[in-house]
Amino acid sequence: MKTVPRRKLGWITVVSLVIVAWLAVLTWIAFQPQRTEGDLGIDDETNQGAAGITSVLENQGIAVRPVQSMTQLRSELSSHPEATVLFHDANSEMQNSSYERLEELAELVPADQRVFAGVPGTVAQYLLDGVDTTVQAPVVDQLEVNESCRLDAAREATDINNIRSGVLLRDGAQGCFAFDTDDTGTEQPAYAYAETSEGSIVFADWQMLSNAGLHDNGTATLATWALGQSDIVIWFQPDFSLDPDHHGDLSPVQLPDWVRMSIVWGVVVTGIFLLYIGRRTGPVITEPLPAEVSAAETTVGRGRMYAKGKHHGHALGMLQQASLARLARMLQLGPGTAPEAILAETATQLHRPVAELQQLYSPPAHELTSKDFVSWAQHLQQLEHQVRDRFAAPTKES
Repeated sequence: MKTVPRRKLGWITVVSLVIVAWLAVLTWIAFQPQRTEGDLGIDDETNQGAAGITSVLENQGIAVRPVQSMTQLRSELSSHPEATVLFHDANSEMQNSSYERLEELAELVPADQRVFAGVPGTVAQYLLDGVDTTVQAPVVDQLEVNESCRLDAAREATDINNIRSGVLLRDGAQGCFAFDTDDTGTEQPAYAYAETSEGSIVFADWQMLSNAGLHDNGTATLATWALGQSDIVIWFQPDFSLDPDHHGDLSPVQLPDWVRMSIVWGVVVTGIFLLYIGRRTGPVITEPLPAEVSAAETTVGRGRMYAKGKHHGHALGMLQQASLARLARMLQLGPGTAPEAILAETATQLHRPVAELQQLYSPPAHELTSKDFVSWAQHLQQLEHQVRDRFAAPTKES
Protein backbone atom coordinates (compact mmCIF):
# COMPACT_ATOMS: atom_id res chain seq x y z
CA MET A 1 0.00 0.00 0.00
CA LYS A 2 1.44 3.37 -1.08
CA THR A 3 1.56 6.03 1.65
CA VAL A 4 1.90 9.79 1.29
CA PRO A 5 5.26 11.09 2.58
CA ARG A 6 4.97 12.98 5.85
CA ARG A 7 6.58 16.13 4.43
CA LYS A 8 4.15 16.20 1.50
CA LEU A 9 1.21 15.62 3.86
CA GLY A 10 2.39 18.58 5.97
CA TRP A 11 2.48 20.89 2.95
CA ILE A 12 -1.02 19.78 1.93
CA THR A 13 -2.29 20.55 5.45
CA VAL A 14 -0.68 24.00 5.51
CA VAL A 15 -2.07 24.95 2.08
CA SER A 16 -5.53 23.69 3.05
CA LEU A 17 -5.50 25.75 6.26
CA VAL A 18 -4.43 28.88 4.33
CA ILE A 19 -7.24 28.40 1.80
CA VAL A 20 -9.82 27.86 4.56
CA ALA A 21 -8.60 30.98 6.43
CA TRP A 22 -8.74 33.01 3.22
CA LEU A 23 -12.29 31.89 2.48
CA ALA A 24 -13.32 32.68 6.06
CA VAL A 25 -11.92 36.22 5.79
CA LEU A 26 -13.70 36.73 2.46
CA THR A 27 -16.96 35.55 3.97
CA TRP A 28 -16.58 37.82 6.98
CA ILE A 29 -15.82 40.85 4.79
CA ALA A 30 -18.76 40.10 2.47
CA PHE A 31 -21.23 40.08 5.34
CA GLN A 32 -19.99 43.31 6.94
CA PRO A 33 -22.45 46.22 6.57
CA GLN A 34 -21.34 49.15 4.44
CA ARG A 35 -19.90 51.96 6.54
CA THR A 36 -20.61 55.54 5.48
CA GLU A 37 -18.64 58.77 5.48
CA GLY A 38 -19.64 62.39 4.88
CA ASP A 39 -22.54 64.25 6.54
CA LEU A 40 -23.59 62.17 9.57
CA GLY A 41 -21.39 59.31 8.37
CA ILE A 42 -21.26 56.80 11.19
CA ASP A 43 -17.46 56.43 10.89
CA ASP A 44 -16.70 60.07 10.09
CA GLU A 45 -14.83 61.84 12.88
CA THR A 46 -14.93 65.31 11.30
CA ASN A 47 -17.28 68.03 12.54
CA GLN A 48 -20.00 66.99 10.06
CA GLY A 49 -19.76 63.26 10.82
CA ALA A 50 -21.63 61.24 13.44
CA ALA A 51 -18.89 59.01 14.85
CA GLY A 52 -19.42 60.61 18.27
CA ILE A 53 -23.05 59.64 18.84
CA THR A 54 -22.70 56.23 17.14
CA SER A 55 -19.71 55.31 19.32
CA VAL A 56 -21.67 56.35 22.43
CA LEU A 57 -24.59 54.15 21.37
CA GLU A 58 -22.33 51.18 20.61
CA ASN A 59 -20.59 51.56 23.98
CA GLN A 60 -24.05 51.23 25.57
CA GLY A 61 -24.69 48.00 23.67
CA ILE A 62 -26.86 49.57 20.95
CA ALA A 63 -25.94 48.36 17.46
CA VAL A 64 -25.92 50.90 14.62
CA ARG A 65 -26.73 49.46 11.17
CA PRO A 66 -26.05 51.65 8.09
CA VAL A 67 -28.69 51.27 5.37
CA GLN A 68 -29.10 52.97 1.99
CA SER A 69 -31.66 51.11 -0.13
CA MET A 70 -35.28 50.21 0.48
CA THR A 71 -34.34 46.55 0.10
CA GLN A 72 -31.77 46.82 2.89
CA LEU A 73 -34.19 48.76 5.09
CA ARG A 74 -36.93 46.17 4.60
CA SER A 75 -34.46 43.37 5.38
CA GLU A 76 -33.25 45.01 8.60
CA LEU A 77 -36.78 45.71 9.80
CA SER A 78 -37.83 42.13 9.11
CA SER A 79 -34.97 40.96 11.34
CA HIS A 80 -35.40 43.74 13.94
CA PRO A 81 -39.01 44.96 13.83
CA GLU A 82 -38.60 47.10 16.98
CA ALA A 83 -35.52 48.98 15.72
CA THR A 84 -35.32 52.78 15.77
CA VAL A 85 -34.86 54.23 12.28
CA LEU A 86 -32.94 57.47 11.83
CA PHE A 87 -33.84 59.33 8.60
CA HIS A 88 -31.20 61.65 7.17
CA ASP A 89 -31.64 62.80 3.58
CA ALA A 90 -27.94 63.45 2.95
CA ASN A 91 -28.25 63.24 -0.85
CA SER A 92 -31.73 64.85 -1.23
CA GLU A 93 -33.12 61.49 -2.35
CA MET A 94 -36.30 61.78 -0.24
CA GLN A 95 -36.72 65.42 -1.21
CA ASN A 96 -36.78 64.49 -4.92
CA SER A 97 -38.55 61.12 -4.69
CA SER A 98 -42.15 60.38 -5.69
CA TYR A 99 -45.03 60.35 -3.26
CA GLU A 100 -45.40 56.60 -3.83
CA ARG A 101 -41.89 56.11 -2.40
CA LEU A 102 -42.68 58.27 0.65
CA GLU A 103 -45.95 56.43 1.24
CA GLU A 104 -44.04 53.14 1.01
CA LEU A 105 -41.65 54.39 3.70
CA ALA A 106 -44.58 55.45 5.89
CA GLU A 107 -46.07 51.96 5.66
CA LEU A 108 -42.72 50.26 6.24
CA VAL A 109 -41.51 52.15 9.33
CA PRO A 110 -43.94 52.61 12.28
CA ALA A 111 -44.36 56.26 13.28
CA ASP A 112 -43.13 55.78 16.87
CA GLN A 113 -39.82 54.33 15.57
CA ARG A 114 -38.93 57.27 13.30
CA VAL A 115 -36.26 59.84 14.18
CA PHE A 116 -35.54 62.63 11.69
CA ALA A 117 -32.24 64.48 11.40
CA GLY A 118 -33.55 67.44 9.41
CA VAL A 119 -36.87 67.44 7.58
CA PRO A 120 -36.91 67.81 3.76
CA GLY A 121 -39.81 69.95 2.56
CA THR A 122 -42.00 67.31 0.90
CA VAL A 123 -41.35 64.63 3.52
CA ALA A 124 -43.32 66.18 6.38
CA GLN A 125 -46.80 65.68 4.89
CA TYR A 126 -46.21 61.94 4.32
CA LEU A 127 -44.09 60.89 7.32
CA LEU A 128 -44.66 63.52 10.03
CA ASP A 129 -48.25 64.15 11.07
CA GLY A 130 -48.46 67.58 12.70
CA VAL A 131 -45.28 69.05 11.20
CA ASP A 132 -45.83 71.67 8.53
CA THR A 133 -42.42 72.67 7.21
CA THR A 134 -38.87 73.62 8.09
CA VAL A 135 -37.79 77.25 8.37
CA GLN A 136 -34.23 78.54 8.31
CA ALA A 137 -32.90 81.11 10.73
CA PRO A 138 -29.61 82.79 11.55
CA VAL A 139 -27.44 80.80 13.94
CA VAL A 140 -28.96 81.10 17.40
CA ASP A 141 -26.27 80.94 20.07
CA GLN A 142 -28.51 79.52 22.77
CA LEU A 143 -32.07 78.24 23.07
CA GLU A 144 -33.49 77.45 26.50
CA VAL A 145 -36.32 75.05 27.09
CA ASN A 146 -39.67 76.84 27.19
CA GLU A 147 -41.99 76.52 30.20
CA SER A 148 -44.72 74.90 28.10
CA CYS A 149 -42.41 72.05 27.00
CA ARG A 150 -43.75 68.64 28.06
CA LEU A 151 -41.01 66.46 26.59
CA ASP A 152 -38.87 64.81 29.27
CA ALA A 153 -35.73 64.69 27.11
CA ALA A 154 -35.92 68.43 26.38
CA ARG A 155 -36.51 69.36 30.02
CA GLU A 156 -33.49 67.30 31.02
CA ALA A 157 -31.35 68.88 28.32
CA THR A 158 -32.25 72.40 29.58
CA ASP A 159 -30.64 74.35 26.71
CA ILE A 160 -28.96 73.85 23.34
CA ASN A 161 -26.60 76.00 21.24
CA ASN A 162 -25.82 76.93 17.65
CA ILE A 163 -29.13 76.00 16.02
CA ARG A 164 -29.86 77.03 12.43
CA SER A 165 -33.40 75.83 11.67
CA GLY A 166 -36.73 74.93 13.24
CA VAL A 167 -40.04 73.28 12.34
CA LEU A 168 -43.53 74.75 12.34
CA LEU A 169 -46.12 72.57 14.12
CA ARG A 170 -49.84 71.98 13.97
CA ASP A 171 -52.21 70.68 16.63
CA GLY A 172 -51.14 67.36 18.12
CA ALA A 173 -47.37 67.85 17.84
CA GLN A 174 -45.27 69.14 20.72
CA GLY A 175 -42.17 71.27 20.39
CA CYS A 176 -39.39 72.58 22.57
CA PHE A 177 -36.63 75.15 22.24
CA ALA A 178 -38.70 77.79 20.45
CA PHE A 179 -37.20 80.41 18.13
CA ASP A 180 -38.09 84.05 18.33
CA THR A 181 -40.52 84.84 15.50
CA ASP A 182 -38.22 87.69 14.44
CA ASP A 183 -35.50 85.13 13.69
CA THR A 184 -37.73 82.90 11.54
CA GLY A 185 -39.86 85.59 9.91
CA THR A 186 -43.07 83.67 10.73
CA GLU A 187 -46.12 84.52 12.79
CA GLN A 188 -45.88 81.34 14.87
CA PRO A 189 -42.90 79.99 16.76
CA ALA A 190 -40.60 77.34 15.27
CA TYR A 191 -39.06 74.60 17.39
CA ALA A 192 -35.62 73.00 17.21
CA TYR A 193 -36.86 69.72 18.75
CA ALA A 194 -40.34 68.23 18.37
CA GLU A 195 -42.38 65.07 18.76
CA THR A 196 -45.52 64.25 16.79
CA SER A 197 -48.69 62.84 18.29
CA GLU A 198 -47.73 59.43 16.84
CA GLY A 199 -44.33 59.45 18.54
CA SER A 200 -41.96 60.50 15.72
CA ILE A 201 -39.02 62.61 16.90
CA VAL A 202 -37.66 65.55 14.91
CA PHE A 203 -34.29 67.29 15.09
CA ALA A 204 -34.98 70.35 12.93
CA ASP A 205 -31.25 70.94 12.37
CA TRP A 206 -29.46 67.71 11.36
CA GLN A 207 -26.17 69.13 12.67
CA MET A 208 -27.50 68.67 16.20
CA LEU A 209 -26.49 65.00 15.79
CA SER A 210 -23.08 65.75 14.28
CA ASN A 211 -19.81 65.55 16.17
CA ALA A 212 -19.71 69.34 16.48
CA GLY A 213 -23.34 69.54 17.62
CA LEU A 214 -22.90 67.04 20.46
CA HIS A 215 -20.64 69.52 22.29
CA ASP A 216 -23.41 72.11 22.45
CA ASN A 217 -24.75 71.58 25.97
CA GLY A 218 -27.94 69.48 26.02
CA THR A 219 -27.80 68.21 22.43
CA ALA A 220 -26.14 64.95 23.51
CA THR A 221 -28.97 64.32 25.97
CA LEU A 222 -31.58 64.73 23.24
CA ALA A 223 -29.64 62.40 20.92
CA THR A 224 -29.25 59.58 23.46
CA TRP A 225 -32.92 59.82 24.47
CA ALA A 226 -34.12 59.68 20.86
CA LEU A 227 -31.79 56.95 19.60
CA GLY A 228 -31.54 54.82 22.73
CA GLN A 229 -35.13 53.56 22.70
CA SER A 230 -34.19 50.13 21.29
CA ASP A 231 -31.19 47.82 20.96
CA ILE A 232 -30.84 48.50 17.22
CA VAL A 233 -30.58 51.82 15.38
CA ILE A 234 -30.98 51.67 11.59
CA TRP A 235 -29.02 54.61 10.16
CA PHE A 236 -31.00 55.29 6.96
CA GLN A 237 -29.35 57.66 4.47
CA PRO A 238 -31.30 56.76 1.32
CA ASP A 239 -29.83 56.16 -2.10
CA PHE A 240 -32.81 55.01 -4.14
CA SER A 241 -30.64 54.26 -7.20
CA LEU A 242 -29.73 51.01 -5.42
CA ASP A 243 -33.35 49.86 -5.32
CA PRO A 244 -34.89 47.55 -7.94
CA ASP A 245 -36.45 49.05 -11.02
CA HIS A 246 -40.01 47.74 -11.11
CA HIS A 247 -39.90 47.71 -14.91
CA GLY A 248 -36.53 46.07 -15.42
CA ASP A 249 -34.08 43.51 -14.15
CA LEU A 250 -32.10 43.69 -10.95
CA SER A 251 -28.54 44.96 -11.18
CA PRO A 252 -25.82 43.14 -9.14
CA VAL A 253 -25.91 45.77 -6.36
CA GLN A 254 -29.69 45.29 -6.04
CA LEU A 255 -29.56 41.54 -5.55
CA PRO A 256 -30.17 40.13 -2.08
CA ASP A 257 -27.10 39.49 0.06
CA TRP A 258 -27.47 35.69 -0.11
CA VAL A 259 -27.53 35.79 -3.93
CA ARG A 260 -24.37 37.90 -4.14
CA MET A 261 -22.65 35.65 -1.60
CA SER A 262 -23.67 32.60 -3.63
CA ILE A 263 -22.06 34.16 -6.70
CA VAL A 264 -18.82 34.75 -4.76
CA TRP A 265 -18.78 31.16 -3.52
CA GLY A 266 -19.54 29.88 -7.02
CA VAL A 267 -16.53 31.75 -8.43
CA VAL A 268 -14.26 30.45 -5.64
CA VAL A 269 -15.38 26.83 -5.99
CA THR A 270 -15.10 27.00 -9.79
CA GLY A 271 -11.54 28.34 -9.51
CA ILE A 272 -10.53 25.54 -7.13
CA PHE A 273 -12.12 22.94 -9.42
CA LEU A 274 -10.28 24.31 -12.48
CA LEU A 275 -6.98 24.21 -10.60
CA TYR A 276 -7.70 20.60 -9.60
CA ILE A 277 -8.53 19.32 -13.07
CA GLY A 278 -5.72 21.33 -14.66
CA ARG A 279 -2.95 19.80 -12.59
CA ARG A 280 -0.35 17.56 -14.29
CA THR A 281 -1.22 13.92 -13.65
CA GLY A 282 1.59 12.07 -15.48
CA PRO A 283 5.19 12.24 -16.70
CA VAL A 284 6.29 14.45 -19.56
CA ILE A 285 6.25 12.63 -22.94
CA THR A 286 9.68 12.74 -24.61
CA GLU A 287 10.78 12.42 -28.26
CA PRO A 288 14.14 11.25 -29.64
CA LEU A 289 16.45 14.20 -30.24
CA PRO A 290 17.63 15.88 -32.35
CA ALA A 291 14.41 16.43 -34.28
CA GLU A 292 14.82 15.94 -38.03
CA VAL A 293 13.52 18.76 -40.23
CA SER A 294 14.10 18.80 -43.97
CA ALA A 295 16.15 21.62 -45.46
CA ALA A 296 13.32 22.60 -47.80
CA GLU A 297 10.88 22.93 -44.89
CA THR A 298 13.37 25.09 -42.99
CA THR A 299 13.98 27.33 -46.00
CA VAL A 300 10.28 27.79 -46.70
CA GLY A 301 9.59 28.57 -43.06
CA ARG A 302 12.38 31.12 -42.92
CA GLY A 303 11.17 32.70 -46.15
CA ARG A 304 7.64 33.06 -44.81
CA MET A 305 8.99 34.61 -41.63
CA TYR A 306 11.02 37.17 -43.61
CA ALA A 307 8.09 37.92 -45.89
CA LYS A 308 5.73 38.46 -42.96
CA GLY A 309 8.21 40.82 -41.30
CA LYS A 310 9.04 42.52 -44.65
CA HIS A 311 12.75 41.82 -44.07
CA HIS A 312 13.69 41.88 -47.75
CA GLY A 313 17.36 42.57 -47.00
CA HIS A 314 17.74 39.38 -44.91
CA ALA A 315 15.94 37.33 -47.54
CA LEU A 316 18.13 38.72 -50.34
CA GLY A 317 21.28 37.86 -48.38
CA MET A 318 20.11 34.26 -48.04
CA LEU A 319 19.40 34.06 -51.81
CA GLN A 320 22.85 35.48 -52.67
CA GLN A 321 24.62 32.94 -50.42
CA ALA A 322 22.62 30.04 -51.88
CA SER A 323 23.31 31.27 -55.44
CA LEU A 324 27.08 31.45 -54.81
CA ALA A 325 27.05 27.89 -53.45
CA ARG A 326 25.26 26.62 -56.58
CA LEU A 327 27.63 28.54 -58.89
CA ALA A 328 30.64 26.96 -57.14
CA ARG A 329 29.20 23.48 -57.73
CA MET A 330 28.48 24.16 -61.41
CA LEU A 331 31.96 25.62 -61.94
CA GLN A 332 33.47 22.63 -60.12
CA LEU A 333 35.13 24.82 -57.52
CA GLY A 334 35.86 23.67 -54.01
CA PRO A 335 33.37 24.30 -51.15
CA GLY A 336 35.79 26.71 -49.47
CA THR A 337 36.26 28.95 -52.48
CA ALA A 338 35.93 32.67 -51.68
CA PRO A 339 33.01 34.57 -53.22
CA GLU A 340 35.46 36.81 -55.15
CA ALA A 341 37.02 33.76 -56.86
CA ILE A 342 33.61 32.33 -57.72
CA LEU A 343 32.48 35.62 -59.28
CA ALA A 344 35.81 35.99 -61.18
CA GLU A 345 35.47 32.50 -62.70
CA THR A 346 31.82 33.18 -63.54
CA ALA A 347 32.76 36.41 -65.31
CA THR A 348 35.47 34.57 -67.29
CA GLN A 349 33.10 31.85 -68.41
CA LEU A 350 30.31 34.28 -69.41
CA HIS A 351 32.66 36.98 -70.76
CA ARG A 352 31.04 39.59 -68.50
CA PRO A 353 32.66 42.30 -66.33
CA VAL A 354 33.46 41.18 -62.78
CA ALA A 355 32.22 44.51 -61.38
CA GLU A 356 28.76 43.83 -62.79
CA LEU A 357 28.55 40.49 -61.00
CA GLN A 358 29.98 41.90 -57.77
CA GLN A 359 27.25 44.55 -57.78
CA LEU A 360 24.65 41.78 -58.16
CA TYR A 361 26.00 39.92 -55.13
CA SER A 362 26.64 42.95 -52.88
CA PRO A 363 24.27 44.08 -50.08
CA PRO A 364 21.63 46.59 -51.27
CA ALA A 365 22.49 50.25 -50.79
CA HIS A 366 18.91 51.20 -49.87
CA GLU A 367 15.78 49.68 -48.32
CA LEU A 368 14.25 47.18 -50.73
CA THR A 369 10.61 47.15 -51.67
CA SER A 370 8.81 43.95 -52.57
CA LYS A 371 9.09 44.81 -56.26
CA ASP A 372 12.86 45.45 -55.99
CA PHE A 373 13.37 42.18 -54.13
CA VAL A 374 11.55 40.13 -56.79
CA SER A 375 13.50 41.80 -59.61
CA TRP A 376 16.83 41.16 -57.86
CA ALA A 377 15.97 37.50 -57.25
CA GLN A 378 15.10 37.09 -60.96
CA HIS A 379 18.52 38.49 -62.02
CA LEU A 380 20.24 35.97 -59.72
CA GLN A 381 18.20 33.15 -61.21
CA GLN A 382 18.96 34.26 -64.80
CA LEU A 383 22.70 34.30 -64.02
CA GLU A 384 22.55 30.73 -62.71
CA HIS A 385 20.65 29.63 -65.84
CA GLN A 386 23.35 31.18 -68.06
CA VAL A 387 26.12 29.31 -66.22
CA ARG A 388 24.13 26.06 -66.34
CA ASP A 389 23.49 26.46 -70.08
CA ARG A 390 27.19 27.25 -70.68
CA PHE A 391 28.30 23.97 -69.17
CA ALA A 392 25.35 21.89 -70.41
CA ALA A 393 26.00 22.70 -74.18
CA PRO A 394 29.65 21.89 -75.07
CA THR A 395 31.46 24.26 -77.45
CA LYS A 396 33.10 23.26 -80.75
CA GLU A 397 36.55 23.48 -79.18
CA SER A 398 35.58 20.83 -76.60
